[in-house]
Amino acid sequence: MITTLNDTTASAVDKTMTEMRETFGENTIGRVLTLIIIATGDIEEVLDAAIAASHEHPARVLVVDTDPEAETSGLDAEIRVGRDAGAGEIVILKARGSVTWSLDTLVMALLLPDAPIVTWWPENAPSSPVYDVLGSMSQRRITDSAACTDPLGTLKRLRRGYASGDSDFAWARLTRWRGLVASAFEVPPVSIPTKVEVSGTEGNPSVLLMATWLEHTLGVEAEILPPPEGNPEFAGVHSVRLVREDGTIELTRISDDSIIMKLPGDDSGQHVTMPRRTLAELVTEELRRLDPDEVYGEVLGAAFSSIGDTGTFATGKPEPADLVVADADAVAQAAASAAAEQLADAIEQRDHAHLVLTGGTVGTLTAAALPAAFEKAGVDVTRLHLWWGDERFVEHGSDERNDAGVSASFLDVLREKGLPARNVHHMPSPSDGMSLEDAAAWYGQQLDQMGGDAPFHTRGQAFFDVLMLGMGPDGHIASLFPEHPDQNQVRASAVAVTNSPKPPAERISLTWPVLNSARHVALLVAGAEKADAVKRAHEGIDPWAVPASAVRGLESTTWFLDQAAAGRTAE
Repeated sequence: MITTLNDTTASAVDKTMTEMRETFGENTIGRVLTLIIIATGDIEEVLDAAIAASHEHPARVLVVDTDPEAETSGLDAEIRVGRDAGAGEIVILKARGSVTWSLDTLVMALLLPDAPIVTWWPENAPSSPVYDVLGSMSQRRITDSAACTDPLGTLKRLRRGYASGDSDFAWARLTRWRGLVASAFEVPPVSIPTKVEVSGTEGNPSVLLMATWLEHTLGVEAEILPPPEGNPEFAGVHSVRLVREDGTIELTRISDDSIIMKLPGDDSGQHVTMPRRTLAELVTEELRRLDPDEVYGEVLGAAFSSIGDTGTFATGKPEPADLVVADADAVAQAAASAAAEQLADAIEQRDHAHLVLTGGTVGTLTAAALPAAFEKAGVDVTRLHLWWGDERFVEHGSDERNDAGVSASFLDVLREKGLPARNVHHMPSPSDGMSLEDAAAWYGQQLDQMGGDAPFHTRGQAFFDVLMLGMGPDGHIASLFPEHPDQNQVRASAVAVTNSPKPPAERISLTWPVLNSARHVALLVAGAEKADAVKRAHEGIDPWAVPASAVRGLESTTWFLDQAAAGRTAE
């Protein structure tokens, strides 16, 4: 039975689902979990896999399909129970516009009570699954790096954001391979190989994980090789060779259903049935084991080195330049003019632009100068997206909020010129009904949905076109303070900052990798009380002691200084 609801609500969906179960004679007693699927494309194959898995793991399946750029906001739903949903029930939620801003609230009413929650991203993995608003409520978070545009880049990003409970199908596809290799290895006489080789598809994450697992387990460096020329192409692992003193263990895939296994002293080889695992089998296995896969975490950690020095994100980029003017008003005018030209160029090249605003006296002055600068440079504000580098976690409308300072002089003016409301990405406040941690996760998700997880794919790709930052007398930028532990959180796009040395104590801040993903960085500084911090920030990248030293643009970094703030730079 299938029912469709248009322009509906989560509570109406829940009510309709209850009525359908009563009509169809279904109940939820046998449901063992809630499976949330974040859809980004064709969902039929994904749904077929979930339905097949439901026969072993009866579940309520919530498919979340979002369109944040839709002209109108609303929620459509399709409910399937009975034969159309296998041994579970399926709800397909299609959220449009501003409804996508509260996905956690959307699904909350539809979760099975007192049952585990599993979230699955079939294609586009978030920058850090555990910090995603839906991932944060899940016991298991499943990704598929091989289905992403940049598989190895995605896997590297998942390593940076890894938390216990994460898993990836690139690892699950190796279950049979690992079992067979382990069995062959244990054939007497057991000895440690002197050489390990893994051949497979270039850029395939399963190949990398297989080699890393062998290297991590055996303590022998594993070499990754392409498949031999003339051999059939098989996606993923093609063969594994363990060279020992008594001979070589070699396992080679010869078809989608079988491999040939050769052992020391037996070169004839024996056929072993090992069919490729279907998507339904992968899902079933993941739902069968909801406890953390610690081996996956260890192998993922061994595959990519961790970033111990947050200054790494700022290295390898053009050196900063100084622009010194008379006073704070002149700083604002110069920064606004430069930003307008850079944003106009971005819109011409990419049809849209992303600007990050900042608070403080000079940041507010600069925002007030932007509308006139936009008009002069020909910036089409309908194609402009606005973000904040940080925000105080206080009620909307509070004078302490950074966005409140630019509301009348900047936001209201641009709205009159056509700036869409959906293009203004405010950071949440307590009045939105979120905790500080949930609010940070929510903002990170908004960035991910717009493509803001680019820095987690590669340091050579930018998301923001212009990033404006103020600087405090202590050298802090955004809400990353000197020698404050929260500045070391780099697994997510946005993080909760607590015990801020500058009131209020609770804030949300973008993190080092995201702040370092702008084409152009503008540091706006005025006042003699900041001259010492400016000098120290010019002496080299040192994020722990001087955060302002550790943000660089991929194309340019400019210090917009008044004469007082620049007073010690020549010393």
